[in-house]
Amino acid sequence: MRRLTPTLLALLVGTGLLLASPAAAAPPTVSHFSRMFDLPGFTGSTNQELADLAQTMLDPNADSENNPDPEMTSVYTYFGQFIDHDLTFDAAPSPTAPVDPTTLVNGRTFRFDLDSVYGGGPSAHPELYQPDGAHFLIQEPNPNGVIDLPRTPDGRAVLVEPRNDENEIISQIHVAFLRLHNRLVDTGLSFAQAQALTIHLYQQIVLSEVLPHFVGDDLTDATVNNEVKRFYKPGNPNRPDTPVEFSVAAYRFGHSMVRRAYELTNTTGKVQVFSATAPDLRGARQLPAGRQIDWGLFVSELTRPENKTPVSHVNQSRKIDGLISSSLFVLPIPGAEAEGSNVLAFRNLVRAKFYDMGSGQDLAKAMGVAPIAPAQFTDLPAFQQGTPAWSYILGEASKTAGGKTLGPVGGRIVADVFVRLLEVDKSSILHGRSKKDDQVRGANDAVDKLGAGPRTEPDEPFQLDDLFVAAGLAKRA
Repeated sequence: MRRLTPTLLALLVGTGLLLASPAAAAPPTVSHFSRMFDLPGFTGSTNQELADLAQTMLDPNADSENNPDPEMTSVYTYFGQFIDHDLTFDAAPSPTAPVDPTTLVNGRTFRFDLDSVYGGGPSAHPELYQPDGAHFLIQEPNPNGVIDLPRTPDGRAVLVEPRNDENEIISQIHVAFLRLHNRLVDTGLSFAQAQALTIHLYQQIVLSEVLPHFVGDDLTDATVNNEVKRFYKPGNPNRPDTPVEFSVAAYRFGHSMVRRAYELTNTTGKVQVFSATAPDLRGARQLPAGRQIDWGLFVSELTRPENKTPVSHVNQSRKIDGLISSSLFVLPIPGAEAEGSNVLAFRNLVRAKFYDMGSGQDLAKAMGVAPIAPAQFTDLPAFQQGTPAWSYILGEASKTAGGKTLGPVGGRIVADVFVRLLEVDKSSILHGRSKKDDQVRGANDAVDKLGAGPRTEPDEPFQLDDLFVAAGLAKRA
């Protein structure tokens, strides 16, 4: 068994990530929702007018247009969803009247701390852990012969964040983190050390790979180096506020990246995310036989020749634009169909209206960005004076970045929040401006300890391909 190396020990100590025992760990912090800008609400539209706008967002194509960046595979769609579930949970029901969002509590800590995976640790959430209090429970395999989340007899996943079992893709990303942690414990790390290192590697993925794919390399670098004006003020760094401009508008861009269907292996064929008439990828059940993901269909660095020829099975992300694929457009929410609230776009637009969100044009002006005229997004009469912020950010990505990344308003909000959260977290990779060399050294050492090398990019921080290989769920191409 490999033990904690001097390099890794130095990394953990030097970045403040060598945690105390789980029993001594601080309880999860509470974040409240807030506003980044004091703007007049764009609330004049009726619910019917919002429903009409939502209907224009249905993607008519069975096979949607790919993101123009060939490296933007669908792993980013679902890792982005995983990040969302780690940062935010608005438990309030879909509103039917005005709500002051600053009175609402975020159900997550709004930190890149994987509280969606660890909860409060073995003492607070013993149902997640094996009797030794160091390893996560995992089905290896489940009754269908595949690696899966721990589940109750009725198929419900045992999680502190149940949304990570919404579909089979995000549930298997969650499993990757459970296995990464367990394999680190198997090398001789304590629970606290494995937790700290797993969080550290997760933060590397977020900052060095995922954020640049979402907003571009230039904006990522400019934000990290404080070369662009920033607006997010987190308040108390121990419980940073959650701005609704991020949670209700900008970071909902991932809905447009979802494809209608995905190939999980070279033999599954395309399976829809949600379908009322055909087998689909919905969760809350034992993962079916034959549906263990071949991550070479989702991660470019793991893509093998047989995934590409004679027919490509690789799942490319949809481009970021103002359309939602048909398999996500209508959500499988029991009882919601009668009032139309099962339409995803309508739900997003109504929440923003009743949270008194400003228009996209007003957001742009507040950020010093030249706004795009409302008529460029829709010809519906109700939206000629302004565009709902979420719709604006999606359309902006299409018009200014060709759907490859977010545009200047959406991108700056997302980058600002991501980077600021890492800056104010005393245990993060950015607190005190930890050098990239330290991150790379830690990533290489962790991968080496797990026998998951050689790395595709040994001079870069931990990457998504490293995650799945280090978790023992994939092999290098």
